[in-house]
Amino acid sequence: MSFEFLDQKLETLIIVGLGKSKDLNKSDMENSIGNLIRKTVDQNEKISIMLPWELINSHLEINQLAESVRLSAYKDNRFNKKKDEKRVLKEIEFLNLKKFENINFEDTEKICEGVELARRLVAAPPNSLTPEEMSMQASQIAKDHGLEVKILEAQECQDLGMGAYLAVAKGSDLDSKFIHLTLKSEGPIKEKIALVGKGLTFDSGGYNLKVGASQIEMMKYDMGGSAAVLGAAKALGAIKPKGLEIHFIVAACENMINGSAVHPGDVVKASNGKTIEINNTDAEGRLTLADALTYASNLKPDSIIDLATLTGAIVVALGNDVAGFWSNNDDLANDLKAASAQAGEELWQMPLQKSYKEGLKSHIADMKNTGPRAGGSITAALFLEEFFDKEIKWAHIDIAGTCWTDKNKGINPSGATGFGVKTLVRWIKNK
Repeated sequence: MSFEFLDQKLETLIIVGLGKSKDLNKSDMENSIGNLIRKTVDQNEKISIMLPWELINSHLEINQLAESVRLSAYKDNRFNKKKDEKRVLKEIEFLNLKKFENINFEDTEKICEGVELARRLVAAPPNSLTPEEMSMQASQIAKDHGLEVKILEAQECQDLGMGAYLAVAKGSDLDSKFIHLTLKSEGPIKEKIALVGKGLTFDSGGYNLKVGASQIEMMKYDMGGSAAVLGAAKALGAIKPKGLEIHFIVAACENMINGSAVHPGDVVKASNGKTIEINNTDAEGRLTLADALTYASNLKPDSIIDLATLTGAIVVALGNDVAGFWSNNDDLANDLKAASAQAGEELWQMPLQKSYKEGLKSHIADMKNTGPRAGGSITAALFLEEFFDKEIKWAHIDIAGTCWTDKNKGINPSGATGFGVKTLVRWIKNK
């Protein structure tokens, strides 16, 4: 490795051992950089980094490393006594990048800004990020990047027959907000896409109140799916991909308890006409998504991808580092797996086991909103599959385990991860 940069004036030089080159991989480098950045970010205006570039094989990989560096420097001091402190770090520089001609980090910067927005949304407490505040954040994205914006109030949703979504919001004193952003490329449109995010700004569980190990105090992150969708909207609004029409849809509300709240056992009707027996008020996200997916389906997109912190079952199955996903289309599934690998966000495909639909049968309605405990994340996906045109390519990503971390290592500081933004943007950029 050349040390020709040492003729520069350096205040501090840190050399980090990465192990044997034959065993070194990109993930090891990302984690080492992440840990180093977090230890030095508060002491330096500029950090210069040189890595063994001979082990990096493409512009994509160097951009992935750049994302890791930028996101490792992220801090959120909005709600503590450090909120007025000026950020010290202003610049991150990669040294000796001669191997990579015409390298450009503009899109990397835009993607990271989208991830950081998602992190801020997820981390914000529920008395700060209300449905109205989320709609204002979406409107600001539209204003900044020239997207169309439509915010539907409760009466407009009622007129569209969104009985499932509005049932969830009945127990809250806060107004629900149905958010629809549209990004249209200039010139001919070759593909139309809808990205749908679960938007529960707080989930008490309703009358099936969250107790014990359910971590009710953490249910501010039950809008992790909508955060990913809005983070992607911010990034893609800045990148402006060609030939695409992209719709970003969030049915935002709270799941709370008052005299008007939905009862366990109530029957509600979704906007596609299906009736749902609510046998568990804590399975509320799929009710909001039922109407959001129907709304997206009516736009006649080629593909719909929804993201949601939907089930505890997926955390039991895959833990906190891997998100589960389901799809009705092999090509879409393969494209998403490729995009997630490029983004460094792990996805594992789960089965749409049709025999499990038996568990969703109701004696009095078209279906129940939950099935048996076994296979809970699968029956949740099967429930969602009932609310869009079957000709549309669809994928559902359950990020209940991945939208938050307590590890405080590698590229993700403890807290909100912004999981899903990079995968969505990479999937779009690959088109």
